[in-house]
Amino acid sequence: MTAPRGSSRTRRAVSWFAVAFLAVWIGGTVLMISTGGERGAGDRAALTERATAALRDGDGERLHELLLDAPDRDFAEDYTTRLRAAGTPAVAATGPDTAEVRSGALRVTLSITEDDGRWYLSLLPPATAGASGE
Repeated sequence: MTAPRGSSRTRRAVSWFAVAFLAVWIGGTVLMISTGGERGAGDRAALTERATAALRDGDGERLHELLLDAPDRDFAEDYTTRLRAAGTPAVAATGPDTAEVRSGALRVTLSITEDDGRWYLSLLPPATAGASGE
């Protein structure tokens, strides 16, 4: 007994649908990876420039990419909103491993750290010279 002709068409349609779905899924994944920014910055100057731009634009997602230890994107969004509410934010390197975020009367000191060739702002306090860990 032979299979009805309709089932062959159905199988072919389902196969084409599966191939199309897989192609769209792979293409979407590649696009997301290629358009996603690389975390951190290439050097200290780029770090402060990009952080200042992200804060001034109110772009918490871009700021999140520059923070080494931010818990999540919501934190970066809230951080950006609060700094913008205080004034016009700007980030400036103030030492070999520190940066200061200035926004109106608000001043916040962050650490600058390098990890695997990329530069980040860290929410942890800067290390003190000669700290022995006691």
